[in-house]
Amino acid sequence: MNLPPDFKIGLTLSGGASYGIAHVGVVKALREYGIEPHILYGTSAGAIVAALYAGGASIRDMRRFIKENNILSMRRLRLPKLGFIPLTYLENRLTDYIPFENLEDLPRRTMIGATNLETGQHESVESGPVSKAVAASCAIPVFFRPIEHNGSLFVDGGVSNNMPAFPLRGQCDFIIGSDVVEAKQVDRKYINGFKRLLERTLTISLANRTVINYKDCDFVIRPKGMYQYAKFDFSRSDEFIEYGYHQALIDLPKILEGIRKKIKEKKEKSSVMP
Repeated sequence: MNLPPDFKIGLTLSGGASYGIAHVGVVKALREYGIEPHILYGTSAGAIVAALYAGGASIRDMRRFIKENNILSMRRLRLPKLGFIPLTYLENRLTDYIPFENLEDLPRRTMIGATNLETGQHESVESGPVSKAVAASCAIPVFFRPIEHNGSLFVDGGVSNNMPAFPLRGQCDFIIGSDVVEAKQVDRKYINGFKRLLERTLTISLANRTVINYKDCDFVIRPKGMYQYAKFDFSRSDEFIEYGYHQALIDLPKILEGIRKKIKEKKEKSSVMP
């Protein structure tokens, strides 16, 4: 799709643990139709995909990164005796894949959502080391050690806002959200242990902090079907990518129609301005 030079697209990617892998399929479909976001916003798992994308990683690179890095696997989510698990492994792997040190150096403007433990507020991190900002956005409380970044202490961005879109308003003409939470109703028998209880609680919490952003998006892609798998099952990466890709292809006609409408409105508005 050929866009006018002054027409900007924003893409915000939600958190959702392993379900966030579906974002790779979403950006793959968008890219195939010539929809390349000018500004990206990533939260938690979405922050990883946003940073990789903005840093120039191909879809193949993203697939390889996911398969090589099970940092959020439930098998690793065990509290050590002396404190929280550090995310230095994730930081190091991101550095291997992203040839830019700081967020402000990335070819595409990128914002990373994180929760400031000191102020209790959600913050849009736009400067400083890429790997540190992404790790902060992924630091699930209790399991991972809070990350110090730009002088503040941060944890997972999804704690306060799981798919920010408002920060893109005024900077983008069309905003696309990718929401991978998928909070389906479950039978009581499903919640049969600590792992299931944790996953269910996380899903409910994330869902409520994601849907509040729909009003600020022009369109929200919602991959369906992943709910049948564990939220920390990173072995399903190929399936999750396909879920995202399939849903984005279904939604693309409406997205393209919405973009064309916004282009027309912007052109008409500029033509009547003195």
